[in-house]
Amino acid sequence: MHQNVQRFALPIGSVALLTSAICFGVAREEVTTIPVAGNVSIFSSSRSGNIGFQTGPDGALMIDDKFDTDIADVEAAMKALSERAPTFLVNTHHHDDHTGANPHFGKASTIVAHSNVRVRLVGGGKPAEAFPVITYDDGMSIWFNGEEVRLIHAPNAHTDGDTVVWFKGSNVVHMGDLYFQTGYPYIDTGAGGSATGLIAGIESILALVPDDVRIIPGHGEPTGVAGMREYLTMLKTIQERISELHGEGFTVEEILEAGATEEFDERWGGGFIDRRRMVESVVAGLE
Repeated sequence: MHQNVQRFALPIGSVALLTSAICFGVAREEVTTIPVAGNVSIFSSSRSGNIGFQTGPDGALMIDDKFDTDIADVEAAMKALSERAPTFLVNTHHHDDHTGANPHFGKASTIVAHSNVRVRLVGGGKPAEAFPVITYDDGMSIWFNGEEVRLIHAPNAHTDGDTVVWFKGSNVVHMGDLYFQTGYPYIDTGAGGSATGLIAGIESILALVPDDVRIIPGHGEPTGVAGMREYLTMLKTIQERISELHGEGFTVEEILEAGATEEFDERWGGGFIDRRRMVESVVAGLE
């Protein structure tokens, strides 16, 4: 045990309290439609990922599709905005709370995703209707409903197959699970994710988009650039502290005792990922 353990404690100012927690694998919940900007809305519920939904003269484009238990609620929300099934369904990554309804929606929609998402879904034993039929490696654009919908790969971030979707005309970015507005992020190190890649992905998007862009998180309420910068500051601060302590040979328990996340825990630590799991995921990416 290290004897000279110093506690990190910095003032955090006023921050919003957590309004919801991510809780996977529970009963279905109501899906709420929230207009974001331009042609884009989201279908949101507390336990699964935010669906992005763009509508216009060309039809509809959907981002992610939640669990298969949410199909009826999602379809009801869709029909209030569009009479047609989505032409395109973009998967931001492979996790089931974002792709669980692929077998259903893939029968009528063309699924688009990063190439690693197809690899993981094919390997997961799902039916062929669940698989992306258009894949990309670095980036691509879909010109739909009068605007460019740009797909941007963030390497080794939340997973190894993350897609950020930028609706350029509507001035909206869907971050997928690079951005958890409700709490500490789930970094899937077993699927190629890392805190380093997560930070790099967020920084690259912030450098690319305008300051007045609306940002859809994978979980939580839409925000602006200021909200995501707050999240990025938290990630970078925790990553730097844990990297330093890990380099000195500190264990996960000792890093927790040193208070590496302490002033962020009230705002970010009450969700699906608590402070211990946050530290463990950052450490896993360093080893």
